[in-house]
Amino acid sequence: MNKFKPLGNLLLILILFCFCLNIELTNQINRINLFNSSVDIRRFEIIDTKLEMAPWYNPILNGHYIIHQPTADFLLVKSTDSEFIAADANKLILMTLTSPINFIIVCIVLFGFFSLLCKERKKASYHKKIAQLNTNANELLNAFNLQVEPDNSSGLSNLSHSINSLNIHVATYLKQTQTSICQDKLTLLIDRHAYIEHIDRQINFTDKENLKCALLFIDLDGFKQVNDSFGHSFGDEILVQVATRLANVLRHHKLSNINGANQLEQNLSRLGGDEFSIFIESVDTENKVIDIAKHVLSELEKDFVLGNKIVKISASIGIAAYPESASTPQALLQLADVAMYRAKSDGKGIFKVYSPEMGNKMRRYHYLLEELRLAVACKDFYLSFQPIVHVEDCMIEYFEALTRWDHPIEGMIAPSEFIPIAEESNLILELGDWIMYESCRQMAAWHNAGMRKVKISVNVSGVQLKHRSIFEWVMKNLKNTGLPSHSLMLEITESTFIKASKGMIEELERLREHGVTIAIDDFGTGFSSLSTLADLPIDVIKIDRSFISQADKSQKYNDILNIISELGQKLGLKIVAEGVEEIEQFELVKRMGVSSVQGYLVSRPESSANVGNKVLRKNTGNLFAAGTSAWEIT
Repeated sequence: MNKFKPLGNLLLILILFCFCLNIELTNQINRINLFNSSVDIRRFEIIDTKLEMAPWYNPILNGHYIIHQPTADFLLVKSTDSEFIAADANKLILMTLTSPINFIIVCIVLFGFFSLLCKERKKASYHKKIAQLNTNANELLNAFNLQVEPDNSSGLSNLSHSINSLNIHVATYLKQTQTSICQDKLTLLIDRHAYIEHIDRQINFTDKENLKCALLFIDLDGFKQVNDSFGHSFGDEILVQVATRLANVLRHHKLSNINGANQLEQNLSRLGGDEFSIFIESVDTENKVIDIAKHVLSELEKDFVLGNKIVKISASIGIAAYPESASTPQALLQLADVAMYRAKSDGKGIFKVYSPEMGNKMRRYHYLLEELRLAVACKDFYLSFQPIVHVEDCMIEYFEALTRWDHPIEGMIAPSEFIPIAEESNLILELGDWIMYESCRQMAAWHNAGMRKVKISVNVSGVQLKHRSIFEWVMKNLKNTGLPSHSLMLEITESTFIKASKGMIEELERLREHGVTIAIDDFGTGFSSLSTLADLPIDVIKIDRSFISQADKSQKYNDILNIISELGQKLGLKIVAEGVEEIEQFELVKRMGVSSVQGYLVSRPESSANVGNKVLRKNTGNLFAAGTSAWEIT
């Protein structure tokens, strides 16, 4: 229908033009001078002349009378009683067409026509563009798999409808994308990056308002055992339940802060692994943070039910406050982490508030860690050897190899300080390789010099047992150093034995079959059962020094020590008392039937040179005859 609209407009303009010509023709007729006119004027007798009205379909002559003559048609100009006065129709029309007013009318009509034509062209172009935009919009809708009900009212309406649908889809997509970027996929909490950004914004706000904030760093205790025992899918479900419980804590204490853009809780985050954090935007009461920490511990100590299994875990919490502890989000999180590790080291299942002393300890830890890496790479260690002697004749039975670190700046650093760091960082693997090789090499030299019945005792950590094939590792070192297997004893702590896998126990049993002696170290501190002790592949029990130091002061410790001695004798195990520093302690363990002693009363750890001077040079005759020698107690 729109196609014929321009033709209709053109026809209307033509009709109006003809109507204007008709008016101008009438004016021309009225202005004719009958006595002096340039138009052919004729007079016709009324009786002999026939007048005819101009046909209705001729708009120019409409309303005028025509006299038809053979040579031309005449328009009636005037009539009298006896005659008609008429003018040549063609000349009148020509005069009308060439009149000034008609020229103006023609110009106006042409201007209107071309204006209308341009308008129609623009409109057609506009509709074409709208159609193209609709096509493009439909392609986008199809690309996004969006279904839109078509609107037949107009192309512009369809386009508007499509654009609205696309806007809604884009807004939804942006929201989902923003949520996905800053959200932990498992627990649906915000991640570490978004959490730190939120804390940064809040700290800037609280700095202006002079408010106090606090941060809880929450780490699950025993979660690794859950993963190892039941699998990672089971552990993931635990993490989801933990997130739900922590969200309930936030709602209970009215700590929630929902992001308007992505509708995520901003004051609760899963930092990674089994680590979570709660940010308290305003600490308005003295005990608020403590109450929240206690509530978190209480919630996480409740049973976790998954299917037909019930799991119990706990959490350790570190707390850092702004601005007392730190002034930036990263520092606040780091110091809360430090406090959390203190909570773990102090027993787990508790919370600790950060103090500067904790920061000093952490800085010391990282300093020693970096120094330890360099020392391990450069092998800046040496071994000392502490003798273990028989209580009856002080004959040497073992030398325990002890690692010493003489730092160029710090001086001597105690093994109790650097060995745990080495174990946590796995540096104990490389350090342990060096200790085992050097111990076997030194003992091989002493063995060849006559100490054929003396064993070297080397401490082996749980980290080494986990990452090394203990049988192949030990046998390789024995082969490389030429030390007989019966001249080596491995010391493994009671706590490590309790956690040892079946495969580790089998490898230790193979070592025993090849002649290597296995000792359980620090016995009495790991809470092992008697049935466990009976099943372990061990030959020697080393009683922890805490029992020796308390035995002459407490009857209970005395009784426990006596029971351990009797138990070892019945199981056919050799008993070694550690930490004997006084003659009274020596006499006590001797009366109880303990076969061997070790401690400062016998000797402090000695260098290999001093051992050589005391044993090899002074007792050469007895050494070759007996394969060992008495240690001189000074």
